[in-house]
Amino acid sequence: MQPLLHAIQPVRQIQLKTWSECFDMERVFEGPAHRMLRDGETRVVLFRSGVICFYEAGPALQARIMAGVQAAFPAVSKVNVEELQLRLSDRDGVGKEAVQLRQMDDERLFLVALRLAQSLALELHEEAVESLLETTLNLLSEVTRSGRLPGRRGGYLRFLASTSATRTEILSRLAVLDNPDIVWETPGLELLSRELSADLELTSRFRALDEKLDAIREGLEVIVVASRHERETILEWIIIVLIAVELVVMLLGNLW
Repeated sequence: MQPLLHAIQPVRQIQLKTWSECFDMERVFEGPAHRMLRDGETRVVLFRSGVICFYEAGPALQARIMAGVQAAFPAVSKVNVEELQLRLSDRDGVGKEAVQLRQMDDERLFLVALRLAQSLALELHEEAVESLLETTLNLLSEVTRSGRLPGRRGGYLRFLASTSATRTEILSRLAVLDNPDIVWETPGLELLSRELSADLELTSRFRALDEKLDAIREGLEVIVVASRHERETILEWIIIVLIAVELVVMLLGNLW
């Protein structure tokens, strides 16, 4: 049976800078965005994006780590899972049925885990961006139909903040277009990194997300203009009403 590396995203983020848990395992690699743990042949990689990757980890260990992470950080509404088959080969690369590795060492397993985690985290953001895009289209349709925005202004401010936060999170936590430092530090891993990115379509998916976020931003600009126009119209009517009240008072004053 070929070894398997699988990733699961139970939480939106893992604050590795302030959370030092290692589950009684040896720390292999650690940085602001990742922590790789080892116990014999078992590897566990925690990512800031909220993804956990397991290699040769038994069900009991996986359950313990999942419980510990979910107890410490807010859970996602839908838990996504993704996996890759691994196979020893005379070259590093991506085959038709499995990722081929010259050896199952820490560096190669970490690189595969990183790309798989980026793919899984992208899936969560793809769902979020689709929801934001649908909301934006509905608001634009309402503005086109009625010339005004439905609901309260506070809701639009929260929506604007949510969109900005999503874009910032994608750019800061995933960095899918960059090679990790380990690629430059370990000879021969650059090709494997490129093949993994191509196989998981990381670059094209990231760019598609970026284009959708651009479309959302343009839509939000229209919504902001409409909101500003609506406020100005309300102010104009308030001024008109006040002037009318003043005229009525003057007329009544003259009559009496």
